[in-house]
Amino acid sequence: MSLFLSFLSFELRLRLKSISTYVYFFVFGLIAFLSIAAPDSFGFVGAGKVMLNGPYASLRMMLNMSFFGVLLMAGIFGPSILRDFQQNTYQLLFTKPISKFGYLGGRWLGSMLTTIGIFFGLVVGEVLGSFAWWTDTTRVMPVNGHLLLVYLKLFLDYPVLQVLFIGTLFFLIAALTRNIVIVYLQGVALFAIYLILLVAVQSTRSLDLNRPGIFDPIGFITIRAIARYWTVVEQNSLIPTWSGVFLWNRLLYIAVGLFCVAATYLFFPMRAEGLGAKVRKKKQKDDDEELEGPPRPRFHIVLPKVHQIFGGFTSLAQVISLTRIRMKNIFKEIPFWGITVVMIINTMANSHFAGKIDDADVWPVTALMLQVVEGSSLLFLFIVATMYAGELVWRERDTHFQQIHDALPTHEWLDWGSRFFAMCSVQVVLLFVVMLCGIVSQIIAGYYNFEIVQYLQELFIVTFPMVAQFCLFALLVQSLVGNKYLGHAITIAFAIVPGFVQGGGWEDRLYLFNTTTPYTFSDMNGYGHFKAGLLWSLAYWIFWTLLLVALAMMFAQRGTDTAWKQRRQNAKQRRSLIPYAIAFGALTAASGVWYFYNTHVQNWYHTAKMDRHLLAEYEKKYKKYQKLPQPKIVAVDTKVDIFPQTRTFDAWGTFWLKNKTDASISEVHVNDGQQTYYAASFDRPGTLTMEDKQLGYRIFKLSEPLKPGETMRMFFHVGYASHGFRNSGEVAQLAYNGTFFDSSYMPGIGYNRGAEISNPVYRREEKLGPFEELAPRGDAYYTNVNLFTPDSDWIKYHTIVSTSSDQTALSPGYLQRKWTQDGRNYFEYSMGETETLDFYNYNSGRYQVKSEAHNGVNVEVYYDSKHPYDIDDMIAASKAGLEYYDKSFGPFQFRQYRIIEFPRYRNFAQSFPNTIPFSEGIGFIGRVEKEDDIDFTYFVTAHELGHQWWAHQLIGAQVKGSNMMSESLAE
Repeated sequence: MSLFLSFLSFELRLRLKSISTYVYFFVFGLIAFLSIAAPDSFGFVGAGKVMLNGPYASLRMMLNMSFFGVLLMAGIFGPSILRDFQQNTYQLLFTKPISKFGYLGGRWLGSMLTTIGIFFGLVVGEVLGSFAWWTDTTRVMPVNGHLLLVYLKLFLDYPVLQVLFIGTLFFLIAALTRNIVIVYLQGVALFAIYLILLVAVQSTRSLDLNRPGIFDPIGFITIRAIARYWTVVEQNSLIPTWSGVFLWNRLLYIAVGLFCVAATYLFFPMRAEGLGAKVRKKKQKDDDEELEGPPRPRFHIVLPKVHQIFGGFTSLAQVISLTRIRMKNIFKEIPFWGITVVMIINTMANSHFAGKIDDADVWPVTALMLQVVEGSSLLFLFIVATMYAGELVWRERDTHFQQIHDALPTHEWLDWGSRFFAMCSVQVVLLFVVMLCGIVSQIIAGYYNFEIVQYLQELFIVTFPMVAQFCLFALLVQSLVGNKYLGHAITIAFAIVPGFVQGGGWEDRLYLFNTTTPYTFSDMNGYGHFKAGLLWSLAYWIFWTLLLVALAMMFAQRGTDTAWKQRRQNAKQRRSLIPYAIAFGALTAASGVWYFYNTHVQNWYHTAKMDRHLLAEYEKKYKKYQKLPQPKIVAVDTKVDIFPQTRTFDAWGTFWLKNKTDASISEVHVNDGQQTYYAASFDRPGTLTMEDKQLGYRIFKLSEPLKPGETMRMFFHVGYASHGFRNSGEVAQLAYNGTFFDSSYMPGIGYNRGAEISNPVYRREEKLGPFEELAPRGDAYYTNVNLFTPDSDWIKYHTIVSTSSDQTALSPGYLQRKWTQDGRNYFEYSMGETETLDFYNYNSGRYQVKSEAHNGVNVEVYYDSKHPYDIDDMIAASKAGLEYYDKSFGPFQFRQYRIIEFPRYRNFAQSFPNTIPFSEGIGFIGRVEKEDDIDFTYFVTAHELGHQWWAHQLIGAQVKGSNMMSESLAE
């Protein structure tokens, strides 16, 4: 027993002396703290009514952190048993009369207690986060004895039992293999395989989760099986009890953990001879091969004269030779191939979902396939970069060869370059594997339009620079820190932190490490207008990393003295690197200035929090005008010029405004929700008495009030001009091919109630009162307000739309004429005397057209030539819908029905008068694999056609129940 306590005490003292223990405890505690104190970035239950520190939120947090703590367990349990073998002290240690129970038991329990102590940071962080004074008090439960007991119960049920099961499994593998790399690979494999199984279970869409929940080693499915139907009240009060699925799941993995403990004790050879058998066998094999070879010559050998040449070609040859050697070292590693196999399995498993969008079956076009396989493999590419950056930098030290290596007359850049080129070459091979996974998955799915150029663009022009930059960063971290595993932790932290902080309002790519501007590939546009921002953000971070690499080379370890004082001395001797650092610094500054100019000067930089604040200010300032009598729009006439090449439009229009109230109107309030306003005037004198450009609200004072029943005209000029690129939030409505914007880009009359924040959490953050729901039926005011267009009822509509010479422009109404002028195409549309909702759109694109007449209605589909799959399906759905709705609801009010494709920057379809814009992402690549499958394209087409009756012929008021008449009846 004394030996057991000695080993336990030694393990605990060693861990308590290690700074990494406190760092891990702090990180876990910080994440738990921020899950309550900063829920926008780190919350586990989203914005809603679930308490941030309640039982369900705590359960979700502990569940997720137990999952992400898998690699942490590998880093604690593995070294505890491997320490003696890495330092070659096991032969000396096992000559002593120590017991297996004392040795293994002390190391195992020490690792258990250390890991549990680190995980306990979750409980500490939750408690501290509950007292943060800036938190939303309405979502934080009071910390009392009952809540603390709940935390402890959940902590024992999940993190502690996960450590018992997974940690002991790592301990077993480490004890039997005595290879730390295999232990880490096991952690990566468990992480990836679990994700694969999780995806596989979810893809079945089965409602019976009892059996998967019992065998779930982490618990996501288990908790889903238990709590998926819990109400908000139950989520804030209940925790899983040891019964049913939860009981069997916990008992199963307690048994597995105890089995691992027993297996470790039974199969670990507690003697130096057994533990060194592999080494002796390898040495004996090498000796036998040497004896079997030709005898060594005993006569004098005249060595050839060697001329030493130090020049550019020599350096190049050295780089190539070292790169080749280091590549071979990586490719010889079994863990590398293990990671690759897991990556392939994970990628192929997830590639199934390239053929699904929102549970609807679609063709796995290359853009969708790339989105899936790239997302599935990126984690593994970063794991390889993280792991082998450490191996390449520390290989000479791990093999005790560093004194010879560091004494060689080679430049720092040569050694660095060979490591970097070796890692990049490996990543290129892996990216080709990813590409093959995508192509094979498309073949399996029966899709054969592979678009190889698109694969090469995405994987090697967009993804590879990001991965290469990460490789550089991992190398420089390993060169500067004094511990390989601390270097791994720092590298991983820099990879995951940007994803967490963005939700808290930190969204600028100028400081979010290795992030690019968001982009969407569209078959209609390729990378389109996202290209410039994407390439400049890539360049900016590559130059940043090269600057840091130049500095890291100056301070890199060399020789036996690795103290920072000696490193500073070495840096003084490496002044030749200073010009490179200056050059990369200048390139970083230049690209950063250009990025800043585009995203902060040419465009307004804003975050989601800033947008919410502006909406709140809008409500606070102008809600008082909500019921102010205003004229209604009764007719619209516009002239719109669309310039697709510059993603710009200019529009001039006339509104006919009628006073439908019983009182004279002396002020007209104009809102500009899309920030497109240029000018406005009336056919009678009026004065602009208030202008709020930031919030888009203006008040015009009429010199002659508009009397009841009287009509006047309002003239306006609006437009939007794209400049450079944005940090995020590129305007999706304007595109090189497939422009689609609607009447919200025209001025609105009166206060816009639709701009109000509805989320109760965000309303409390902005110091707003409760959200005003729809008024009850019969309300005196809102009964006379249109549900969708409160500033109008029904209108007459006419427009002239122009676009570039290679495109067709469309808008609701019947085509009156078209012509070409000054190299531009012009189209005139009119609804004639038919009155419609004040809801219209403008489209422009390079379209193929297919049309069929049906009972006097011309059904037309405007589509991109790359998407011919669903055109007949759309026409069939339209014909069937016209037949059914005519009989059931009444005659169709138009002579034509258009469906128009737009890019997948937005995934929806929308019903305007006789015109249906339909996203390429949900309608034009639909696929029906089985006869009993739901035809999503057919359904959406019929649904949007249904709106031509429900909303476009009969519309409700802004009162409760009106949405049922619009959406439910159109289903």
